[in-house]
Amino acid sequence: MDRPTETARHEIDPVSYEVIRHKLWSINEEGSATMIHVSGSPVVHATDYNFGIYAADGEMAVIGVYLLVPIYTGYMAIKEFLARFDDIADGDVFIINDPYLAAEHQNDVQFCAPFFHEGKLVAWLGCMAHQVDLGGLDPGSWCPTATDVYQEGLRIPPGRIVRKGEVNRELWDVIIANSRMALTVSNDFSAFLAGLKVARQRLAELCNRYGGQTVARVMQQSIEGSERELRKRLAALPDGTFEHVSFLDRPSKGGTEVLKIACKLTKTADRLVFDFDDCDPQSAAYGMATRAGTVGAVATLMLCMFGSGIAWNHGLMRPVEFVARDGLCVTATPPVPVSGGAAGANWVAMCAAAGCLAKLVSFSPEYKDLAFGPGDGSWQLAQFGGINQYGEGFAAMYLDSLLWGGPAFSFRDGVDSGGAMVILGGGTQDVEQQEVGQPLLYLWRRELPDSGGAGRHRGGNGIEYAMTPIDTDGVTGVLASHGIKLPNRTGIFGGLPGSCARYEIVRNSDIANILASGRMVDRLDRIGGRYEVLGSVSAGVPVPRGDVVNIRLQNGGGYGDPLDREPEAVLRDVRNGSVSAEMARALYGVVIAGEAVDHAASEARRKEIRSNRLASMRAPRAGGGGSQPAHGGTAIPWGDSLVVHRHGHHAATVACRHCGATLGPLKEDWRDLAGVVTLKSGQLGPYVEVHDELVAEQFVCPGCAASLWVEVLSPKAPPAPDFMLAT
Repeated sequence: MDRPTETARHEIDPVSYEVIRHKLWSINEEGSATMIHVSGSPVVHATDYNFGIYAADGEMAVIGVYLLVPIYTGYMAIKEFLARFDDIADGDVFIINDPYLAAEHQNDVQFCAPFFHEGKLVAWLGCMAHQVDLGGLDPGSWCPTATDVYQEGLRIPPGRIVRKGEVNRELWDVIIANSRMALTVSNDFSAFLAGLKVARQRLAELCNRYGGQTVARVMQQSIEGSERELRKRLAALPDGTFEHVSFLDRPSKGGTEVLKIACKLTKTADRLVFDFDDCDPQSAAYGMATRAGTVGAVATLMLCMFGSGIAWNHGLMRPVEFVARDGLCVTATPPVPVSGGAAGANWVAMCAAAGCLAKLVSFSPEYKDLAFGPGDGSWQLAQFGGINQYGEGFAAMYLDSLLWGGPAFSFRDGVDSGGAMVILGGGTQDVEQQEVGQPLLYLWRRELPDSGGAGRHRGGNGIEYAMTPIDTDGVTGVLASHGIKLPNRTGIFGGLPGSCARYEIVRNSDIANILASGRMVDRLDRIGGRYEVLGSVSAGVPVPRGDVVNIRLQNGGGYGDPLDREPEAVLRDVRNGSVSAEMARALYGVVIAGEAVDHAASEARRKEIRSNRLASMRAPRAGGGGSQPAHGGTAIPWGDSLVVHRHGHHAATVACRHCGATLGPLKEDWRDLAGVVTLKSGQLGPYVEVHDELVAEQFVCPGCAASLWVEVLSPKAPPAPDFMLAT
């Protein structure tokens, strides 16, 4: 086999370059569309899949807009194939799902096919999708009570599923024989091959027309262009370190414990280093992530934050370095179980990294609008198995949890039921399709008012959905998540966090008789039975006929002090049902009288909230500031909260951006200069809880009482500085 060689360094003329670049996107979309049409899996139809075109060395050249993390792990997989095999040939298709090498978890099976033109390796084509079941303890292969990886389902090392055009039937059959849903998985594999075949044919046509070397050069030129543009943007941002801490809550013998997941971002010139070395160690518990999954999560964040103005490809990762030693909760090593890591520690790591990037770009007048709080907080796994209404065995994962609310930005609210950042082009499952195939009846799938975080711009509200078994004696559920006892989707610059996740169940309800009578059901407390709140991880949960399960999501955090939100915007929210009148008064300080804002009462209420902040505030740790406006030096605004005044080689000073009062000299952490208010769960919103080991702190201006930042912290350790700008 000819190894990848350096393509000619000549530049492609602009017209040919754009024609070929857009044709590559078209090829990728056609391969993707073929795959989804051939697959009969409701998981694939809910867009838990992706398709990509890679350069000969494995770098991402064209990236689909569906599940993003495995696109980067596809690059890692191709690097494994290139390193392990010296006989890669035309017609080969490689397979892998080993999360310790190049996958989020075992369910994410990847097919990668080398593409040759005139005997030379020009590119790779790759696709993946979440498989509904690959064995393991629990139907669906998310195994939250597994104590080692060997209990979680089949692990497939790098190998060939097709060799020179011939299917490796022995390997295919071994994989299918280990699945409870053999037909669905086998059909997905056929869909993979169909998508790859179509994309290969179209890529061959393109290379026949323009030449394989020219097509390869277009891919490299596009990657280089994205890298160049990103480095240009990074160079315009201030150098320094930026830190953010989030937490993973998980079950323990005594209830729920928390793990720290901390990110320290160092920005130097045109480079970014994401350092996770201060994360807690791994343990045999639900939610551990492998290095592949965590690096893929960081890559996803880079694509989503900077990819709106730069072509999506590997150039957005070339200036990035990932640092973390092995054996952490974000870099788990065998035999630690990792089936839950696909939406566990790696997602919390993405939250921490998002906080760091938001703090960085908010110093830039040009790029501050890119800042957002954590886009995705937790995946509310809802997986059910048993015997369906046709007397057949089934295992189904419900992807309704993709309909969470988006984070707020400096210039707009978060999108209600806006979907997942990790699946930008995604959707969710069709209710009717699910009910036809699974023995569960939806009672509701609706947006939940007040579930987005309050702020000058509010976080988006997300959904809750309820189901009950029908035409079966019952099903068994696997319900697992984090963000139950703490909010991962924090607000920024004084905004409040979005709602926590929750699993609720009503046992032995009267739902069948209520439905038979034709009455509408819209509340859990109106169906009789015994109400329970389930823990963050519940495996093998019996859900017999008559029980009702309700699932609530984590949702987007707010941006800026809620007291700065325009009263008329709050009124619109109340009118359309996004915010309750009670929360409008409690969190936003806006009093609604009939169909209008009571401006006098609202002004009094906001004054009352500010007075309460000052009355309950602990004095700044570093003394205090002053009431005199800061002046002199270079003034650098930071989001809604601060203005940093730099005075040459002298220490910088920090001022409140709301009132202009000087808070004091910036030494290590600006929060040492702010007042601190400890917030209880009810002060954060109606659906936010804070674990007993943590505390929610609101950092306020001692002068005007503006909310500058709200964060969930561990009282056992001082918080890491939000930022330290280089001198």
